[in-house]
Amino acid sequence: MEGFCHKEEENGLSARNTVLDSLIKVLEEKKPLHLVLKEALGKTESREDRKFVSRLTRGCVERALTLDGIINRYSSVKAAKQKTVIRNILREGIYQILFMDSVTDFAACDESVKLAGKRGFRSLTGFVNGVLRSICREKDSILKDIERAGLSYKYSVPEPVLNEFVKSFGKEESEEAFKYFFTDTGVSYRINRSKIDLALLYKKLNDQPSDSEILFTKNRYLEECFNLKGAGTPDGMEEFKNGAVAVQDPSSVLVGYAADSCFRSTGLFGKKEKARVLDLCAAPGGKSMHMADMGYHVTSCDISEAKCQLIKEAAERCGFSDIDIRVNDASIYNEDFKEAFDIVLCDLPCSGLGIIGKKPDIKYNVTEEKIKELAALQKKILENAVKYVKTNGILVYSTCTLTALENTDNYDYLLKVLGLKKIPVKEHLPKGIVSDRPDDGYIVIRPGKYDSDGFFISCCSK
Repeated sequence: MEGFCHKEEENGLSARNTVLDSLIKVLEEKKPLHLVLKEALGKTESREDRKFVSRLTRGCVERALTLDGIINRYSSVKAAKQKTVIRNILREGIYQILFMDSVTDFAACDESVKLAGKRGFRSLTGFVNGVLRSICREKDSILKDIERAGLSYKYSVPEPVLNEFVKSFGKEESEEAFKYFFTDTGVSYRINRSKIDLALLYKKLNDQPSDSEILFTKNRYLEECFNLKGAGTPDGMEEFKNGAVAVQDPSSVLVGYAADSCFRSTGLFGKKEKARVLDLCAAPGGKSMHMADMGYHVTSCDISEAKCQLIKEAAERCGFSDIDIRVNDASIYNEDFKEAFDIVLCDLPCSGLGIIGKKPDIKYNVTEEKIKELAALQKKILENAVKYVKTNGILVYSTCTLTALENTDNYDYLLKVLGLKKIPVKEHLPKGIVSDRPDDGYIVIRPGKYDSDGFFISCCSK
């Protein structure tokens, strides 16, 4: 994430003030970072200011635990005891000093002091200045201390979350995941094969001018997936606007890949009319669009009109006019769906530990109680979902997290209590993607291992 450049004279206080408001909403009021940033960037005029606001807000959220540790070391008043505005001014000041090479130490301190005065804390400007100046003097040793620290402090990961990772992947691979979360991976896309030729699109993307800032990378495991860095938002891409490509992480694409492979192995694909897929918790619609692109008739559901509107917009943009979109509460049994589907996709609400790289605020809000509540909700949805699968049909259960309660425990429930049959997942993965336990009907993907988010994907049949 280094290398960002921003002109201080163009920024003034306005961008840092926007960052301050955003940090208070995310770190204090627990509002979702992606929604807060979307609102903030919509009110920020210049491109340079938008880049600055996005980088600084996201960076402070990513490293909040570490930043607070530094505050506690250099301040006479601990971070938790400070006034909300001052705590967050210090967070953004420290982040600029330590992690934004293009911002001078003087600017980071001076602008933070001015911001404290602007927000009505003139009596504390000396305090802010003193703390930040001390950090400037010792920043090299602070950075070395961070590198030598334990994983929790080094990567700003709360202990309960760290323990879940270590339980799943061990200490070494957990650190690889945390490094991946700090990486700017750009935007992941999936190509709608029914809309555009892969070779033609890849030739166009490869033929970027030599001085282009856009970095194009094909995914090593899924040939319809690629990544773009430096290309701006998807809305500015012609192929996105005309529905030739969709924003979707490779691990999410893998869910549709596995579902399709499992169903084709039954020999039923293409025998009669289009096979029917039910996507139970579908918004914003990536998996539904993927299944439609592969030739399935899709019924795509979610709990509210607002979420279904997101699916509708995706379907219209991609040109899949025959997707049946319905408002449906997956936790309540729907008699209309009884034994009506060849494939049921259950990508269910979860704690989201596999996508911390995209939503870093998640790691501060996970609790044991929330995980238990989510696991119970998932179980309730799965009890209904099993009833929607035809005899010999396929159920794919997936999450973007890694806790046993939400993943393997619920998969065991599908087999041992709800009576489904295990499908060895190793037979339905792309070349190069390997399950650590190949005889099981699931795979747990460590974040970053396959250039993708962390995911749990399981397959079983009725």
